[in-house]
Amino acid sequence: MSDNDDIEVESDEEQPRFQSAADKRAHHNALERKRRDHIKDSFHSLRDSVPSLQGEKGTKTKLTLPPVFLYEHLPLPTVFCHG
Repeated sequence: MSDNDDIEVESDEEQPRFQSAADKRAHHNALERKRRDHIKDSFHSLRDSVPSLQGEKGTKTKLTLPPVFLYEHLPLPTVFCHG
């Protein structure tokens, strides 16, 4: 048994081969879209877990987070905006 038995390594055969820069860009865009959708779904789940925000549509992140901190009895973090 080697030290690398528990490390998952992708072989060259498993990595996608791109024919052009456009294919690579399209693949990257698809991965980024999937990442953003996951973040959006996470915020929807978070919003729905706060009783005062359940079912609201179009709640912005900055409007969702303060009630979550109040709901959980956690101090609201200090946010510095540089603009």
